[in-house]
Amino acid sequence: MSSAIVCQRLIVVAGWGVRAEMLSKLYGYWPGDVVPVSLDDELLARCDSLSQVTDELLSLYPEPSVWMGWSLGSQVVMEAAARQTGSVSCAVTLGGFPKFVADDGRPHGMPAADFRAFALGIRRDPQRYWLHFLLLMINGASNEKDERQSLRPWLEKGTLVSHEHLSKSLAWLEAGDQRALWRSLVTPALHVMGENDIVVRSRAQDLSLPASSGHAVVPGMAHWPGGCSASDCWAAIQSFFASQKALSWAL
Repeated sequence: MSSAIVCQRLIVVAGWGVRAEMLSKLYGYWPGDVVPVSLDDELLARCDSLSQVTDELLSLYPEPSVWMGWSLGSQVVMEAAARQTGSVSCAVTLGGFPKFVADDGRPHGMPAADFRAFALGIRRDPQRYWLHFLLLMINGASNEKDERQSLRPWLEKGTLVSHEHLSKSLAWLEAGDQRALWRSLVTPALHVMGENDIVVRSRAQDLSLPASSGHAVVPGMAHWPGGCSASDCWAAIQSFFASQKALSWAL
């Protein structure tokens, strides 16, 4: 890719309780400016809902940009895209989901009993259960040993979110339901899913995506796209942009 190509800015929104820099291996491929956004204490202290997080980020980054969200960050990105303010020219979700907790209408997701047990664990022993979640992100990856090695530096850094805000943003995962939004989104969107993602178990055939949206399944990837699968995720993103004439400006 020529460095002379002018590229829109990339806004990267991280997932629950983790640093946006955990995706640096992936967004490092982006040929333009990148703004990593972590759902950290500074941001969460100003927001009491996912909608308020979206409001905050749209006010900070109003210029047309590609928005990429990982896990919980994907819900922020999708809501921002649905607002149609002109800020989100394209949405990319990684390990995303229209609804995190499974129910009778959506069996693909974390079982409700498992989520309740995890939420209780976060309240009682947040550090232990946060570590458990990070290890769960790579569970099932075809090269899990290598993923664990890639994840080690982030485990050592620890979370940048207080126990209070871990619980608050976890409640957003439980309450969030974007099924109608995902089915009706007009803004171009790509949903990148891990073949072996046991956290949310999203499958493209269950999403009823509109014509403006695409999907890609990365072989061997679990829930974390910033480790060994980063190059495959980037290839999927490039392929999507190449297929979208309206996005010829992007790359």
